[in-house]
Order: sequence, then structure tokens, then C-alpha cells
Amino acid sequence: MNTHRIASLTARRCWSGARPSRSSFVSQQRPAAPAFHSAAANFNPSTSVRHPAIVQRAQTKGQSALHNNFPHQSHTNLNRPLHTPTKMATDAVSAAARIEESKRLAASQAVQDHLLPTYTHIGIGSGSTVVYVVDAIASLPRSVTSQMAFYPTGDQSRDLIKAAGFRLGYIEDLPRGQMLDVCFDGADEVDPALNLIKGGGACLLQEKIVATAARKFVCVADFRKISKNLGTEWKQGIPVEVFPMAVPRVLDELKRLGSTGAKIRPGTPGKAGACVTDNGLRIVDAAFKPLLTQLPEGKKDGEEGVWTVDGLARRLIEIPGVAEHGLFYGKSGLEVESGAQKPVAAYFGMADGTVKVQTLEKGLVRV
Repeated sequence: MNTHRIASLTARRCWSGARPSRSSFVSQQRPAAPAFHSAAANFNPSTSVRHPAIVQRAQTKGQSALHNNFPHQSHTNLNRPLHTPTKMATDAVSAAARIEESKRLAASQAVQDHLLPTYTHIGIGSGSTVVYVVDAIASLPRSVTSQMAFYPTGDQSRDLIKAAGFRLGYIEDLPRGQMLDVCFDGADEVDPALNLIKGGGACLLQEKIVATAARKFVCVADFRKISKNLGTEWKQGIPVEVFPMAVPRVLDELKRLGSTGAKIRPGTPGKAGACVTDNGLRIVDAAFKPLLTQLPEGKKDGEEGVWTVDGLARRLIEIPGVAEHGLFYGKSGLEVESGAQKPVAAYFGMADGTVKVQTLEKGLVRV
């Protein structure tokens, strides 16, 4: 059977819903139908091959009838740009690339400003920004970095240190009385007083141990982490590392303190159960109202669920079963000789390709 015959039979099946013989198809009298239906029903695909002009007239007639049989609607927005899936995906990739570049720029500037060639003990934190910190250090002469030991805050930073070929140290092996020269780490949110929320990566206990063991702690982040009050931009809640047996009691206490939705952090997607830290503990994310640096006159900490950063930080660590929480507060290395949780400076890569540095003395300024 030739191709024209096949096409003709296909058209008949589509329009009639049955498969009649050739003679019955030709002789059968069809009931009246709308103009556009008649044009389509009498259209012969075999003719379209031999006489394109006939096809064009049939299609035009059918389209005209279709237009006349339905209400006319004006389309005033035909010239508006379409947000196609491809364009949206391209925009998302571009935005992600800008964020990664902002992290790289901030890390490079922080290392340039705070890693002196005479330093020998360097703390390396956790998170996506720290990848660029290690890259920036690796770009320095090997004669400089070979004299340094690098102390991780978790498995991720340990692997980064080893991959870069640096000498790996462990904080428990640091001699008593010895301090790290500097610690570089990221943050989930930073307020104008350089208070931080950390622990989005579930390494908050190690991060706090390493940061407080350093003479100065330098925070590196991107522009999304800048906040007026902790809890404003970071909506997931304050990470609290908890012993497994204490989780129910801790959840109850957090609710009494005014948490608006404390919950156990789940494990990675596709993995059943709760998130388990490097220490074998659990993470509870506790959302509170945005934290203040100073209470209004006549108010007390915790009243109506409103807390200062310092007040809530001290109260959380008092809960039995809490190993540590993700609020970094108090003093910086410029104010005390040891045990400082606040960074001496926070470096932010901005969306416009610049870097801003926040300090207590000058606030947030462009480098």
C-alpha cells in the first residue's frame, strides 16, 4: 500500500472514529456540521501532496470558520516577554554563580588580610564558604603553608585540608596553653553587633570549640547572611545540639521559653531518621522571635517570648541535655585573650562583585 493510501485511511479513522470501507466512506451521507468540521472532514491528505494550494485554501477556510464559531478575545499581552522554563533555569544558574563568586571574593580578601606568613596554627571551619578559604590559602607559596598546621571543625574541613596537601592537626592535640593564630569560618546569619547563628551544617559544637581556641576568629560569608536581627533572615531556627535521651525534655523546655516551632532536624533526603552529628548527638532547630541586642526599657529577657542574643544564649546552655547551641555571642578576640565567640571581623561578598567588611569599630564598610 502506498504512502498516500495510508495517510488517507489514517485521516478517516481520526475523523469518523470507525474504520469504514472505501466505498462506504465515499457514499455515506454525513449530517450537517459546523463549517470548520466539514472542511476538516472533507480534507484529503493525498491531495495535499499534489496540490499545496488546495491544502492552504482548505486550512484557511477551516481556520476562518473556527474563528467565527467562537467568541473573539483580544490578546493585549502578546508582546510581553515569556518566562520560559529554559530562561528561568538560566536565571537560577546565573544567580547561583553570583553567590558562589561572592563567597570566593570574600574568602580571598579575608585570607589576604588575616593570614600572616608567620602563623603556624590555623583553624578551618565548615560550610560552603570555607571551600574558598582553603582555595585562597592553597594559592599562597608552599614555602609559607608548609610551616602551618590546619585544624578542622568536622569531616568536611578535614577532607578539604587533606585534599589541599596541608598538614592536618587536631584541636585535642594542641598543647595546653597554646592557641590557634586565627580561625576562618562561615555563618548562617550575622547581626550588626557581630553576633552569629551557626550550625546549619550540624557542626556547631566543633566550630565553637575551634573558634574559641583562636586568638582571632574571622567570619566569611555572602551578602545573604547580613541581618538586622538574628532570626530575621535565617528562618530555620537556632540549632541546638542535644543528647538523644534528652530530646523530648529539651523540646518541652524550648516551647516554654517561647520557641515558635522547635523540631528535630531530619537526616539527609532519602535517609530515614534524625540528623546525627559528628558527635553522635541530635540537632533541634528552635525558631524564636528575632533576637535583640538590647531590651526596651522596662522589659525582661524572655517576656512574651522576646529575648536578647546574650540572654537566650545563656538560658539555652542551662537546659539539661543541651551540649551546645549555635549562637556565637559575647566578646571578640580584640576584647578578651581567649574564649572569644564573636569574630573580630565579618567579610561579605556582595552581589555587585565587591567585598564589605563588618567590624564593631567601623560597622559595615566596603573594602
